Amino acid sequence: MKKLIINADDFGYTKEINGGILDAHRFGTVTSTTIMANAAEYDHAIGIYPKSLGMGVHLNLTWGNSLVTGKPFNKYNKYKAVLGTINKEFIEKEFRKQIEKLLEGGIRPDHLDSHQHLHAFSPITEVVLQLAQEYHIYKIRWPKEKQTKFIPKMSFINQKIINYRLKECPIKSTDHFFGVLHTGNPKLKHFLSYLNFEGTAEICCHPGKKFYAGQDKLCKTREKELEILTNNTFLNTIKEKNIQLITFKEL
Repeated sequence: MKKLIINADDFGYTKEINGGILDAHRFGTVTSTTIMANAAEYDHAIGIYPKSLGMGVHLNLTWGNSLVTGKPFNKYNKYKAVLGTINKEFIEKEFRKQIEKLLEGGIRPDHLDSHQHLHAFSPITEVVLQLAQEYHIYKIRWPKEKQTKFIPKMSFINQKIINYRLKECPIKSTDHFFGVLHTGNPKLKHFLSYLNFEGTAEICCHPGKKFYAGQDKLCKTREKELEILTNNTFLNTIKEKNIQLITFKEL
């Protein structure tokens, strides 16, 4: 049987995102989420988090304040990550803090991924794999998405770079991954196309209720993703294709 994880990123960033993720989970599509341990609405997310929802850590170096320094992240961290010039010692300390925040709250994360998929880039890749082993978190997102045709968008370039940088995953992940290519341009037809796979797959999504946040480039499309994830056609197609919805823990 085909098995699918539908993972909603950015849990904890705003109350509207938290609410949107839970709406999609209650509807029956979103099975998993990854939380930003340094986010402003982390406590709100933990307070409403149901045990039926898989939980991972959305390792973050670009949004909000560092848990190590208490200050905003360097605005150039994303570019330093892609270029491989970011400070490896700082990454390890920061990610360790983010993982331990969940553990100290009594939540054992079932997988790791990262905001803006920065763990695709060395030395962040090596740090994340090291911490996964150290904290016995043996599942990870490996965001290599198959590109079947040219898409004239920055998301296509981002995925090209990610695919070039990522090699074979040394710990457990899904056979397939979907979600980067159409980030910021969600359509039902895209989500339906993701269901044509064999083996195991993860769909990365970004649902939320309507809000405005200047740092969040997806704030205008999160409500659209929520509509897709709570669309009966999408859920019924999953059932018709005999796809089993799972969490990373069940992978």
